[in-house]
Amino acid sequence: MVYSGKPSLACERCRPRRLKCDWGKPACSQCIRAKVDCPGYRSALEYTFRDQSRDVIRKAQLKAEKESKEISKRQKRTVKGNSNQMLTYSPSPSSSLSHPTAELAKGYIFVNYIAKGDLGAYMPYLSSLTNHLESSAVNDALTAAGLAALSNIHRSPQMMYTARKHYMTALSQTNNSLGNAHLRTRDETLATVVLLSMFEVLTCGDDLFMTRWIKHLDGAAILIETRGREQLSRPEGLALFSQLRTQIVLSHVYRQKHTSAIIRSLSQEAAKYRLNKDDAIIDRLSGITIPLGDLCADIQEGTISCPSDIVRCALELDAQLQSIMSDIPASMGYRTVNAALAHRMSMVNTVWGVQYHTYRDITVSSFWNNYRSARLVLLDLIVEAIKAMNTPLLDNKKEAHHHLLRQCQEISRQLVEDICASVPFHLGSVVDDNHVDKTSNHPTFRSSSDADRHHAPPFVVPAAGGFALMWPLLIAADSGYASKELRAWIIDCLNKIGRSMGINQALAMAQLVQEGESTRAWLSPEYSSPEQDDQEGAVGNEARALQADDNAFRFSTLT
Repeated sequence: MVYSGKPSLACERCRPRRLKCDWGKPACSQCIRAKVDCPGYRSALEYTFRDQSRDVIRKAQLKAEKESKEISKRQKRTVKGNSNQMLTYSPSPSSSLSHPTAELAKGYIFVNYIAKGDLGAYMPYLSSLTNHLESSAVNDALTAAGLAALSNIHRSPQMMYTARKHYMTALSQTNNSLGNAHLRTRDETLATVVLLSMFEVLTCGDDLFMTRWIKHLDGAAILIETRGREQLSRPEGLALFSQLRTQIVLSHVYRQKHTSAIIRSLSQEAAKYRLNKDDAIIDRLSGITIPLGDLCADIQEGTISCPSDIVRCALELDAQLQSIMSDIPASMGYRTVNAALAHRMSMVNTVWGVQYHTYRDITVSSFWNNYRSARLVLLDLIVEAIKAMNTPLLDNKKEAHHHLLRQCQEISRQLVEDICASVPFHLGSVVDDNHVDKTSNHPTFRSSSDADRHHAPPFVVPAAGGFALMWPLLIAADSGYASKELRAWIIDCLNKIGRSMGINQALAMAQLVQEGESTRAWLSPEYSSPEQDDQEGAVGNEARALQADDNAFRFSTLT
């Protein structure tokens, strides 16, 4: 059943569940997945973006006004007993410099996220999109993000106040662009949405960051669907699509949500536009993570409920995944360094275990951590399904199940270790390793000859390294395979990212790991109630706009 654009009853399967499209029309799950085919969808998209953005601006203004009053109080407050001595707080670091604060902020983002440094560029598309756009929303969003990061690092409330003013301006401009059919599909508009989302990550101050992140991603997904295939033909459009597609698909895996047919189709097309054909491996990986998200959604909906069926489907996906990962191009490999020998130099406590990895750049390290994160979910499905099997088994089948279970657990532990082994690279603790032992990551994987070029001293590294590392670390901590000591180490890493790189979401993640929360709990519908969404979740609301023997044999593909 495909939604025709006219009010209709839901299909037989969905009627008992009273499902509806996002804009209020009753529909079955297929209708929901195909919502962009509805004639009324685009007008609903435009209306929702305008309505929600106004609410976001209003709340941001209230928050900015509150911060302004707090700043004024700090400036007037004196230390008791000494009227000439003011209470200390950090002013803007640019107060004694000749360069405007906004330029310093944009420079910070450029150096840490846009420029092709030791880790490579994290957001290279912004380099060209910010040229000759002095009055654009991109410019204000860039300034807002930079000021937010610097405010967190220097603990300057006044800088945060200024950051929010630029944020509101960018949000207002984006609101206008989203109401314009031509501007809505431009790279600058989507890039601004990405930067506004980045601002939320940098300024995160509570445990509702997951809700806001999800809403931003859903909004970006709608824009990607609306932009269509043409976006892939431009380097900036392809880079934007690739970065957002990875985040959207992985969020769907954890949210147990189907990915739209449009994004699936665009993902298949993207490889054709790659100038560096080695990078097409990223699109092939998405070709597995998208069905993984669909499998998680089918399990959640009850479409697939038999444990043996879940195991069969998961093993089939894992076989496909290993087929892809067995043919990694040389430029997408990594090296393993003996940490004991490397410890001749200070590693600033950022190495866990006896080895760490070096990669060509942040694109490659992110690719590997996305694979590890997705596979942890895939193996967890198998483990939980095996544990849920209640049918009495013959001894040989029971042993096969135990063997499968043990191997899944062993591989999951290794995946967690591998995520942790990527930390030194991301946090700049990779020493000059020409004198230490290096091995390839797997006999069938070829290491990159460029890996030896990354010799950044401790913590002298772009903040993009921490930005890309937070979610893999969170997933590793939440996997069930991290010891108490490892979780404490991950918490320490997240705190370092938050404090030294100005990324507050890392601090929120560290707190949640400390409290023992579960990622699945954060992503469940029950976690964020409508009241919470109303009070705290308005920011980033773009989302609303826009059998055993056989198993044992198949599992040989896992190792």
